[in-house]
Amino acid sequence: MGLKKREVKYDYLRTLAVFAIIMVHAVPGETLNYKQWLFSAALSPVLLSFVGIYFMLSGLFLLKSGTEDIPGFYWSRFQTIVLPFVCYSGIYYWYYAIYLGVVPLRWQEHLAVFGKGLLTGTIPMTPHMWFMYVIMALYLCAPFLARMMKAMSDRELKLFLALMVIVQGICTYLPALGLDIGEGFQYMLFKGWFIYFILGYALKRLYGSSSYLPFAVLGMAGFGITMVQKCVTPSFTPGIHDLAPTMMAMAAAIFMFFERFGDIKAPVLAKAVSFISRYSYSIYLIHYLVLGQAARGLVEKTFLRHYYVPKIFCETILTFLISLAAAWIIDGTIGRLLKKAVGAVYYRRKMHKER
Repeated sequence: MGLKKREVKYDYLRTLAVFAIIMVHAVPGETLNYKQWLFSAALSPVLLSFVGIYFMLSGLFLLKSGTEDIPGFYWSRFQTIVLPFVCYSGIYYWYYAIYLGVVPLRWQEHLAVFGKGLLTGTIPMTPHMWFMYVIMALYLCAPFLARMMKAMSDRELKLFLALMVIVQGICTYLPALGLDIGEGFQYMLFKGWFIYFILGYALKRLYGSSSYLPFAVLGMAGFGITMVQKCVTPSFTPGIHDLAPTMMAMAAAIFMFFERFGDIKAPVLAKAVSFISRYSYSIYLIHYLVLGQAARGLVEKTFLRHYYVPKIFCETILTFLISLAAAWIIDGTIGRLLKKAVGAVYYRRKMHKER
């Protein structure tokens, strides 16, 4: 797809999102002084807003088109989402449970443990893989959600968004304030990460050509409220990340900024982010292993280990580059072979049924 047809702004956004999520994991959990704490407190919500943006990008494309053929949609997502997830989970399992493992097991036992780990989310050292279970659940619903979205008028979609944000705000803040909201809100379907999945599609459809200023104000307000929570009430900060309405405001502001101003078609830069975007999913899957077992150790051997901010950026950049190289190699070898093998079995069974 040429640069004229491809919407480069989403490549920029996806590249920035995976870089931001790597940096989230590169920021140390503990700080030594107030300056370090303030830097971490200000940076973290901005970086974490890109988690929601990942869901927004997925929903943006899936809810507006491409879900008419439901079996074909599921097969396509099985190849592009489930198989890489299994492949990279296998790499983590091999490294931590076999290569570094101390308990010898037969291959049948390893296979059983690995399969159970996939189903229960207990593959060793993969805390970031929670994202995969959420996105796969949303993809299962996507063909039906797409029909629901297309059947809504713009006014109905606005009301739906407002309802979701209000319900999520209640579920986020009231329990932290000591108010029991009861089971009614807990069983609400339209809350949680589902909101971000809808939000990207809704923002583009409803406000794609609107002024950016209101979103900039909302984003700054969300950031300001988050910082006030952290600074004024450091021991009482309910819902400051992830599903808080303030985080949704920041994610919406960043998303709409790229929606309005992100189509910068500088040929070299556009080709670079297009390449990175193609591997962003795999970069996300492998980055936690690269950061923990390679990049962090390499940076610790340099003088940068004594400097809080340079160390964070160096670990992030190094992890990003190594993960990109690893994703390119793995997707082009193991990943390609796995897809071909599964595809051959699928089409053989399909041909057999048609006879």
